[in-house]
Amino acid sequence: MLLWNARNATVLIGNDTIKISEDEAYLCFEAAWNLTKRGGNPRNNAGHYNHAIGWFKSMAEFAESIASEWAVAKYLEAPFDPFAMKKKIQADVGEIFEVKWTHWQDGQMIIHEYDRTSDIAILVTGQYPYYKLAGWIPVAVAKRDRYRHHSQPNWWISQNNLMPIDTLVSSQYGKDIARLS
Repeated sequence: MLLWNARNATVLIGNDTIKISEDEAYLCFEAAWNLTKRGGNPRNNAGHYNHAIGWFKSMAEFAESIASEWAVAKYLEAPFDPFAMKKKIQADVGEIFEVKWTHWQDGQMIIHEYDRTSDIAILVTGQYPYYKLAGWIPVAVAKRDRYRHHSQPNWWISQNNLMPIDTLVSSQYGKDIARLS
């Protein structure tokens, strides 16, 4: 098991953007392949995945989503194992941090019915090598009616409704961050 320690190689670009190295990107692809072989491919999750994009594109997006989780782990200075099979049973980072990724810089956070209400969701935007931590919201708050999508069984939260990432440490969830390292 690879357990990466963020203190060894965090690259922070500005206040909210993390750089993933080329070696880390290779590990994200290796993890995506490994997890897919073990049944963790997001294409198998029929509730929300775009099946029209094809297998190669979905593998690339899976690797990008792992890289976005790694970016959050770096920001929070938390250990991270890109090969961990989580399957919505455990959080992406630490015990309570669910990472949502989109390559769209102005993209919205999408919360699904199966997302754990006890988690804190963090939206990450961008593509390799730079990932911006756009903001955060408790999943229980994100699942309010005001964010419910009109034609899909999920909730869409625009970035202007997220709390800035730099407020996470000073929030009531800051104690959970302190336990990560």
